[in-house]
Amino acid sequence: MHVLFLQGPSSFYMHEVARELIARGHRVSRINLHLGDRLFWRLPARDYRGGIDGWRKYIAHFLDEHPITHLFLLGDRRPHHRIAIEEARARSAEIICSELGYLRPDWLVLERDGMGTHSRMPRDPALIRSLAQQYPVPDLTVCCTTPFWRLAMLDVVYNVAEVLSRPLYPGYRRHAIHHPFAEYAAWLRRWILGGAERRRTAQTLTALQQQDVPTFVLPLQLSTDYQIRDHSRYPDMPAAAREILASFAAHAPEPSRLVVKVHPLDPGLTPWPKVIGEIAAQLGVANRVHCVSSGDVVVMLRRARGCVLVNSTVGISALVVGCPLKVMGSAIFDVAGLSFGGPLERFWLAPEPPDSDLVRDFIRLLAGALHVRGGYYTREGLAVAVPATVQRLEEGLPWLPERDVEESALGRGETRSNRPPHDVAGGPTRLLEKSPGPGRP
Repeated sequence: MHVLFLQGPSSFYMHEVARELIARGHRVSRINLHLGDRLFWRLPARDYRGGIDGWRKYIAHFLDEHPITHLFLLGDRRPHHRIAIEEARARSAEIICSELGYLRPDWLVLERDGMGTHSRMPRDPALIRSLAQQYPVPDLTVCCTTPFWRLAMLDVVYNVAEVLSRPLYPGYRRHAIHHPFAEYAAWLRRWILGGAERRRTAQTLTALQQQDVPTFVLPLQLSTDYQIRDHSRYPDMPAAAREILASFAAHAPEPSRLVVKVHPLDPGLTPWPKVIGEIAAQLGVANRVHCVSSGDVVVMLRRARGCVLVNSTVGISALVVGCPLKVMGSAIFDVAGLSFGGPLERFWLAPEPPDSDLVRDFIRLLAGALHVRGGYYTREGLAVAVPATVQRLEEGLPWLPERDVEESALGRGETRSNRPPHDVAGGPTRLLEKSPGPGRP
């Protein structure tokens, strides 16, 4: 086995996996794209200092000189990674994508080929039920967590190193939308104002509970996340929110309410309460739409009449608690029997709960075929994740059938002719909302 590692999380996860592979007699290689990559890799490596325009020639030459069996990377849609995947696949190398798990908080994904639209996770209910029987029922009890301060510290180290090393890597351009320093400034502001915002959210949620009205939940995602940028038909999250709110205003019966939940790792560069408030006012439903920046999304889902989202893994949390779900993008859980297959306007009127037996089989297959336990950012998490990753690389990832990516990109119930355009008008079993984490996959 010869594994080529590209960019990974801002941790020593890839370094530790590589070191264990070497100890077991395998070969490893690494290409760093900036100083942040180098800081978390202490084995011999190459440094690519050119621009994206010269990357294809460079990686193709490297692969011809050093034939590999596996390409291992975090975030399959980063510009450098897309090109490397194409070149590695042309040479019959296996593509292994690692990410924070669809299950949370102490699971990691190891997927063949790609994630999201490119995932091999079946969308056929019968196939899900059949394949799930190969795997044990997963124990979802949380065994390790990552404190936010550690996540933030590693993120700062990784990104500050990338910024300061620009003279050494003049051709590198980050794949994130915003400059990391702008995000940190926004985080500081959010931290300063956080107390008042949490009090406002608590008051809003308490008032809704006392009203005892049907409530729908819209969990927002990060516009920088490739789940929005590459795995949905929306140019950004505000466009998705505008379409969903317009449908709610036109079709959701009185006195139902819509709670818009801001992503927990949103730095605040988009003033969501103001944006959502303005959209709701334009649509005439300002008194029925509430934007909250904190709160337990799982508790919200347990009490909700339904959940509408693009492709956030909050959808898995909704399935686990039996909350009716409508998916507006391409997601591995957009499956008949799990999510609502009709148009959004019908969902507001008659949301259908998921099939609990299919949910159990889906989680069973998801955990067994796509995940290993552990985490990136703590010693406890790495102690579990590294040996599990090495074992899976040596044994081979579990088999799942290849899928037609062109068709799956459309989403269930859509055709090429009816896809809306991009420019839309104007506890132990916790499965939390997915975040990109440090390194911004």
